[in-house]
Amino acid sequence: MANNIAFQSKGKTTRINVSNVANTVAVLADNPSNQLRIHNGGAEVFIRVGTSVTDVAAIPTAGTPEYGMTLHNNTSVIITAPAQASNTSTCFVSAIVASGTATIYVTPGEGL
Repeated sequence: MANNIAFQSKGKTTRINVSNVANTVAVLADNPSNQLRIHNGGAEVFIRVGTSVTDVAAIPTAGTPEYGMTLHNNTSVIITAPAQASNTSTCFVSAIVASGTATIYVTPGEGL
């Protein structure tokens, strides 16, 4: 469970190359983890964290909401995943950009 400690990595960092076509990858952890630290080193991206490879990020437009949370360039967030990542269960992260490319990094762990 999340607690009031600094973020502690509990697995390998996964790199996601992002383009204008959603890229969805599995994130595994060495130990059960409820949080993900996601860092965006490029253009503004839209991300979606889910429990299936079919949970794909999309870009919302005026009047059409989509499953995509904005992650601005050169920022990091720690979010609680909808499913625990571990070495036997998988959490999926999907990302897309409106134009250009970006690279995001996802690290499973615990803490704020």
